[in-house]
Order: sequence, then C-alpha cells, then structure tokens
Amino acid sequence: MGRILITGIEGFVGQHLARHLAGSGDQVIGIHYADAPSGIAAECHRGDVRDFEWMRASIASIRPDAVVHLAAVSSVLESEAHVVDTYQVNAIGTLNLLEAVRTTGVSPRILLISSADVYGRSVPPEPLDESSPAQPISPYALSKAASEDAGRFFSRAFGTDVVILRPFSHTGPGQRSDFVFPTVASRIAEIERAFADDPQLDDAGRTIELGNLDVRRDYTDVRDIARAYGLALQHCRSGETYVITSGNRLMIRDGVEMLRQLARCEVHCRSSARKRRDRDLPLLTGNPAKFARATGWRPQIPIETTMRDLLDYYRNIV
Repeated sequence: MGRILITGIEGFVGQHLARHLAGSGDQVIGIHYADAPSGIAAECHRGDVRDFEWMRASIASIRPDAVVHLAAVSSVLESEAHVVDTYQVNAIGTLNLLEAVRTTGVSPRILLISSADVYGRSVPPEPLDESSPAQPISPYALSKAASEDAGRFFSRAFGTDVVILRPFSHTGPGQRSDFVFPTVASRIAEIERAFADDPQLDDAGRTIELGNLDVRRDYTDVRDIARAYGLALQHCRSGETYVITSGNRLMIRDGVEMLRQLARCEVHCRSSARKRRDRDLPLLTGNPAKFARATGWRPQIPIETTMRDLLDYYRNIV
C-alpha cells in the first residue's frame, strides 16, 4: 500500500501492526497521544485525534495511501468511568479523521477498527456475523457504533474509501494488565518473583482474584489480528463491514488455567463477586466467513502459544 498511517500506534495492536507492515516493506507513519513506542521503524507524530485542525494539517502533510484508525479508549471499564472522554476520542476522533481526509483532497483507504462489543446482548444461537443487530450496552460499545455510522455516512455521501472491521477478543504479548489474561500473566510473573525470594510464601500471596470466569469469548492472537488488518488493506471491498475472529470459543476459566499451568510455582485463581461486572456478556462468538472469503485469512497461532508468549512478556517486565 505504500505510506500507511496508523493512529494510536503506541497501543497494543498498533505496535504489532506497525512491525508487521514495516516488515512487509510498507512505510509506516504513526500518530500517538501517549509516548511513542520504541523499536518500531516508523515516523511518529504526537497529537490528539480530538483536535480537528491538527488532524487536518497532519493528513495534508503526511498524505497517506492508507490509514488504519486504532486510536481509541479501548477498555469497557475505563469507558464507564469516563463516558464523555470515551465518546470524544472514539466517535468524534473518527469523525475528525474522516472529515480531515475529505477536506484535504487525499484519497487513502481507511480501515475503521470497531469492536464486537457493538453487538451487546443481541446474541442469537448461531455465531454473530455482519448482519447481526448492534445493541451496545457500554459507553465503549456506543462510541464504536457511532464511529461505524460515521464511516458508512462518509462512504455513501462522499465516496470515501472506508472499510469497517469488527474484531472479536484478541490478546498476546504487549497487552496491558487491565484485561483478564494479562492480569493473570502479570500477577503470575510477580508471584514467581516473590516465591523465588521467599519459598515460604503463603497461599494468600499466591492467589489471584478475578471476576466472572464462566463467560465464553472468541480469542485470537494479536499477531494474527495484525496480519488480518494488512490483508484488509489490500482485499476488502470499500463500504463493507467485516467480522474478524478465530471463531474458537474459549471459556475464560480455561484460558486462566492454561496460564496457571505455565507458572513456575503453585498459583491459585478464584472468582470474586466484587470483581464481577453486571454488563459481562455470557457469550460472544462470531463467524469470520465473509472476511475469510475476501482475504484468505485464517488464524495461525494456537492459543497455547499466545498464553505462553503473554506470560513470558510479563516475566521480562518483572
């Protein structure tokens, strides 16, 4: 694709995508709000997607061939604590990007990264697909549904080359520790370190308290997701929406047990009522057939490898 702009390049997926695209020979340019990532072959610019004039000037200067729009508040929990900020970043930030592209006269392909959370509780018996209704039940999901609407409007009204992607859950090395599997991985790494210093560490010091472990989610390795985004830039149809997911349902309890079995000392994990969230969906699973037909994508990294690499990532930090 040539010059590819990644908004939110400093984030979990942004860093993996930047490495993937740079490794494929693309020129990567990044917009970041927090500190720029290290170790990535990318030209980076600090800025705020909520600032329309800054966005417009940046698009006019960078003149990208493609944009992958990842800049977002990505945590449901954080969105519930900061409802207005979440909407401003996720929805208004998307609108700013689309209007900046329209008014500068450049014509990049734009990947708008939405989320399976937009489906809310409208979960039919079969896996969710692109035609399943969206009924968001969190501020995060609401903001993502609004960003999708903005993308479709610009596609219809102005012919903007927009592709909407709805990834389901993904994890892997680099994900921050306020998501469930990184929470477990980071705590295991801390417990291992504490146990090495004190082999008499009691059970309380080796116990991880978690929320609801009996929900099921599709999980995909973040590196497979990055590869999927690269394929979407090349092969997906403008104006269309695509589900991206492994389609393999994982009970959170089973994923936690995988990590626990990898620990170098005995670790206990238990569900706590005070950690449970009222809006937890019991099941979120999708059908990636449309995306697979368009791109040939299939996930390649088994979940066992994902969990091992995630734990090793936190071991290196600790």
